Amino acid sequence: MKKLFITTLLMAATAFPQLSFAWGADGHQSIGAVADNLLAGTKAGAQVKAILGNNTLEKVAVWGDCVKGIAPEKDFAYTSTGRYPECAPFETAAGIAAMADYVKRNNSACNPAFDEETCHKQYHYADVAIQHDQYKTGYVGTSDHDVVQAIRAAALVLQGKEAPKPFSFKDKEEALALLVHYVGDIHQPLHVGSVFLNAEGKVIDPDSGEYDRGSNTVGGNALQCPCGNLHSLWDDVPFNYKRGKMNEALSKKAKTYSVVKAPVEQLPVLWANDAIRDARKLFDGTQFSKSTPNQRGNSWSIALPLEYEKTMSNLKDDALVRAGAHLTQILQAIWPE
Repeated sequence: MKKLFITTLLMAATAFPQLSFAWGADGHQSIGAVADNLLAGTKAGAQVKAILGNNTLEKVAVWGDCVKGIAPEKDFAYTSTGRYPECAPFETAAGIAAMADYVKRNNSACNPAFDEETCHKQYHYADVAIQHDQYKTGYVGTSDHDVVQAIRAAALVLQGKEAPKPFSFKDKEEALALLVHYVGDIHQPLHVGSVFLNAEGKVIDPDSGEYDRGSNTVGGNALQCPCGNLHSLWDDVPFNYKRGKMNEALSKKAKTYSVVKAPVEQLPVLWANDAIRDARKLFDGTQFSKSTPNQRGNSWSIALPLEYEKTMSNLKDDALVRAGAHLTQILQAIWPE
C-alpha cells in the first residue's frame, strides 16, 4: 500500500502535555445542538431549560474549554479575552469570576505530578493503549479523574447527589455545562485511545511489563505533523460541519441511531470502548520509523495511508452522530419521562 510520509516528532509526555481541545467549538456546539433538537418537548428538555434559562446546550458546550483561559500561575486571571469568539458570552465580569471559581476548586485536588496538567484539564481525557478492547480502571492512562469518571461525577450532581473527589461541581448549571463538553470529548478517539512507542518506534502495550512514561504519545499530541500535531488534526471537524451547517443532518441521523441501554454510570465506559475502537482504526495502516535523535527527544516518522483523509471524515461523522445521540440518552436517563 502506498503511504504518505509525514515527519513527526515524538517526545516525552513531559514535553507535550495533553491539550484536549476535542472537536473545537464547531464540534462541541454541534453535539449540543443535536441534543437540544432531540430533547425538545421532553421532560429532560424541560429540565435543561430550567437549569440553563436562556442558554442552550449548544451555547454552553464550549464552557469546559473556555475555562482553560484561567491561569492559576497568574492569580487565576483570565488570559484569553477576545481570542475565542465562542467564549465571548462568558467573558463578562460575572462570567470570568465563575470560571475562575471553578478552576480554583479543580486546580490541584487530584494531586497532579510535576509533569501533569492541572486537574480540571485532566478531566477531559484518558490515554488507554489501543491494544485494549475496552476501558478499564487501572490501565495506564486511566485515573479517578479521567473523562469517564468526570462524566459520572457530572451526572451524579444532575441527579441531586454529590460528586466524588477530586471533582468540585458547585451546582447543576456547572455540572450540565461540563457534562455536555465531556460527552463531546469522549467521542473524539484520541481523547481516550493512545499509542505508546518504545525506543525503536514500535507500538507497545504499557500494561505489559514496566511502563516508561516517555512512551506515551498523549493522545497524538506528541506526534507532530504539518497541521501541528495528530491530535489537532483529529480535533478539527470537516469544513461542511463548521458553524452549525450540518446540525439538522446530524440531528436526523442521531434520532435514528440505536443506543445501547445501560445504567447511567456504565454509559461513559461503553462510549470509551467505542473511542478506543475508533483510535485503533485511525492508527490502522500507519507505520513509525526512527529519524535522527535531537537534544529534546527522539524523532519519528509516521506513514499514513493515502486515503487517510477519507478515514478521518467517516470516523468523525459517525462520532459526532453518536455523541449527539448519547448526550440525549444520558440526559433522558437522568430525567426519564
